[in-house]
Amino acid sequence: MKLKKLLSLLLAGAMAFSVAACSQDQSVTNNPDASSAAASDAASSGTDASDESARPTEPSGQLVIGTTTDLESDFYDASFNNTATNYKLYNLLHGYGTVVSDIDGAFVYDPTVVKSHEEVENEDGTKTYTVTINDGLVWSDGTPITAKDYVFQLLLESSPEMNQVDGYPSQAGYSLVGYDAYFAGETENFAGVHLVDDMTYSVTVKAEELPYHYDITYASAAPRPMHVIAPDCDVVDSAEGASISGEFTADLLLKTINDPDTGYRYNPSVVCGPYMFESYDTASRQGTIVVNPNYAGDYRGVKPVIEKIIIKTVKNDTMINELASGSVDLLFQCSGADTINGGLDLVDQGKAEKNTFFRNGYGKIQFDCSQFPTDSQNVRQAIAYCLDRGEFARQYSGGYASVVHSYYGLAQWEYQESKTWIDENLETYEKNIDKAKELLDADGWNKNADGSDYSGTGTRYKEVDGELKPLVIEWANTDGNPVSELLATMLPEAMTEAGMELKATTMDFPTLSACISHSGDKIYNMYNLATGFALASSPWYYYSTDPVWMQGGYNSNWIADKDLEAAAYALKPIAYDDDEAWLPAWQNFIKVWNEKLPDVPLYSDEYYDFYSTRLKGWSSSSVWEWSRAVLDAWVVEE
Repeated sequence: MKLKKLLSLLLAGAMAFSVAACSQDQSVTNNPDASSAAASDAASSGTDASDESARPTEPSGQLVIGTTTDLESDFYDASFNNTATNYKLYNLLHGYGTVVSDIDGAFVYDPTVVKSHEEVENEDGTKTYTVTINDGLVWSDGTPITAKDYVFQLLLESSPEMNQVDGYPSQAGYSLVGYDAYFAGETENFAGVHLVDDMTYSVTVKAEELPYHYDITYASAAPRPMHVIAPDCDVVDSAEGASISGEFTADLLLKTINDPDTGYRYNPSVVCGPYMFESYDTASRQGTIVVNPNYAGDYRGVKPVIEKIIIKTVKNDTMINELASGSVDLLFQCSGADTINGGLDLVDQGKAEKNTFFRNGYGKIQFDCSQFPTDSQNVRQAIAYCLDRGEFARQYSGGYASVVHSYYGLAQWEYQESKTWIDENLETYEKNIDKAKELLDADGWNKNADGSDYSGTGTRYKEVDGELKPLVIEWANTDGNPVSELLATMLPEAMTEAGMELKATTMDFPTLSACISHSGDKIYNMYNLATGFALASSPWYYYSTDPVWMQGGYNSNWIADKDLEAAAYALKPIAYDDDEAWLPAWQNFIKVWNEKLPDVPLYSDEYYDFYSTRLKGWSSSSVWEWSRAVLDAWVVEE
């Protein structure tokens, strides 16, 4: 299995990587993004296995988690808000998915949820998954959970009615037979979804969506509380497929989901995850969740024993001080030299514990490739040649990060097995202002403002449809972000020398996220942020030219490039365990990506969790993040 192979590679290299990471320069902990993170295991942990005997049997205590990415008032799912903190909170509030990832990162049917399952390949090339749910699962309010709640989720989140709730993408059943007609509102029945009996549902996957690298995930569904979201409705089945009966309308959902005071999106009063929503403070962006007494356990049957969790925003330059003072108990996925070295000092003093692992993701300059002039590959490449990424990584991390050149992170087994190939095949974009100038000349940026030939200084212009347009790059960044501050010292002068003008606008992260998703007041050419790869990382969606994936946080670069799409799509049908076919296809994909350059990759780093000595049983990794690890942990009074 790829992830287990990855583990052995990482454990072998972890100590050498950490020892080499000794330089102490500027700390630059970026705002992590969500798309989620994946693929590595903990390299070291401060937890002693003997502590397990002290784990309480009943919930008690409180854990304060510090995050550099604000928690927003948005608790439904990543289609509404996929920032890192919110993304992980969904895992704690909403549970009982039929297919989950285990502690090694492999996808499995959850035995706590699933009584039985069956997969049948049909003569027409489709495939039907039938899943029976265990008896006895209940919502946090005690209402029984049945197959209707799972079918309701698939119907609700594929419906045109839900699509009218702030543009929710309604893609849950995209791969299933009958989705197109159902989403278009041509029928009330979803042909590929059936309610078989009270505890059983089935889904039938389109032939054109098979084979699929993560095919087990086609069987996945997670319940939504129909009695809360559509209280006077029901799920019924027929030969034509399942449907929602009653007054199921967009107006209903705008009230039950989107009402700012009582809507499920902002106040999920009934849940089935390990924790329940208690409160959210808009001014401080602090959220509180409490243990769900009706939770039956994760796929291992593990239930949380930390009674209350508070999630609060911390600042990069003060968060280690907060840990030292006890105002926070856990800082997860820390990066940057000042932060890491400050945390290690606390560990040396016996005031904190640590846990470290490699990142499966990277910090980046992200381009919006639908916007002029970053719709040009030459312009994107020219910007890359204006930045000394090696020096950036050194100053950012003080040695706790490495430069990457494409869509990969240090934790990936593909990277571990492709280091020589990467060195021989990928453009490294080392700083070269002359190369940037050549690319811009070739792209037609060879005019002055008055239309004369470019003089070699000042802002370049290009004639577009009879109009001279300046080479101005609009850059959106976030306040108090050391990566933004470092880029602001390294990029402008070099870009000016190449003939580009960089205009920076600083904003908060929610505003920046709205700009990226094209739901804000303005769209910018580039953003700096970071990303972590999902366990079911799906570049065939992230770089698709299909308009359905130009929303919901999928193709967030808004790039429509057929070569990149084809290279990404070639990965989709490869069997999950076919490493021999996957690796060369992956290498081709990252080579094409390296040329098209939808992002400028800045670094991939080593993450550290630092936490109070009050916190016991802590062990997280790139495939077992804090929202999963918290179920095993507990707190003690000191």
